Amino acid sequence: MVKKICKRLFLLIFLQIFLLFSPLVYAGKLAIVIDDIGYKVKDDNDIFALPKEVSVAIIPVAPYAKTRAAEAYSQKRDILIHLPMEPKSKQPIEAGGIKIGDNEEKIRKLIEVARGQVPYAIGLNNHMGSGATSDSFTMLNLMKVLKENGLFFLDSKTIGSSVAAKTARQLGVNALERNIFLDDSDRLEDVQRQFASAITYARRNGVAIVIGHPRKNTISVLKQQLAQLPKDIELVGIGALWRNEKVVPEKPFIMLFEQEPALTSVPPYESIPLLRGIPK
Repeated sequence: MVKKICKRLFLLIFLQIFLLFSPLVYAGKLAIVIDDIGYKVKDDNDIFALPKEVSVAIIPVAPYAKTRAAEAYSQKRDILIHLPMEPKSKQPIEAGGIKIGDNEEKIRKLIEVARGQVPYAIGLNNHMGSGATSDSFTMLNLMKVLKENGLFFLDSKTIGSSVAAKTARQLGVNALERNIFLDDSDRLEDVQRQFASAITYARRNGVAIVIGHPRKNTISVLKQQLAQLPKDIELVGIGALWRNEKVVPEKPFIMLFEQEPALTSVPPYESIPLLRGIPK
């Protein structure tokens, strides 16, 4: 019995040493995109005071679209065209938006105008668009035009049946999909909860893509939380993910645990696969 316990302890110590000196899991990447930029001066100013890794998505017809694009570019902040697209509901969309069934030539003209209003954009994401992003014909035409223009695509995932990202990849357009909405609810506690969910998501999956808006509580939460971001989470611009840039954390993230480590002096010893706990 003693020999069996000693053998098990030796194995556990070996595993601990191996874990300490081997590169396990590195920092989770957190990419935040703020939509609807270009309308409100004060709220936009607060967003632009956040770290430059927070990307901005600018609606082309917004009154301050060009000004905000120039400002973001001067800060070396990633810029997206936040293009209105037709929803399934009867909710109206801004001018210059894509409608279900739009052909390639019409979309080409819309993108040309949008690029003029939002210079320096490296990609595009949809504003609303639950109807358009679910329509294969419309998305095929859009992705052809994005490929011509060398633009990336971020699917805001306003509906689960979206075929936008899938269609983009089929045509060779580098595409990403939103993981978490930060402020579907504008209540402070809800925004805080969503930010915490984003951190958890990044740790578990390596990357979390978050979309928010220039709203009071969103700005408040971002100011506070980004100033004290955990060491195992790396804030990155959305472009870093599109370009597959390697992000090196300040400190490597070692392990996540489902439960508290068991004491080695308490039986049953069989329940302790690792001295430091059971990884997720």
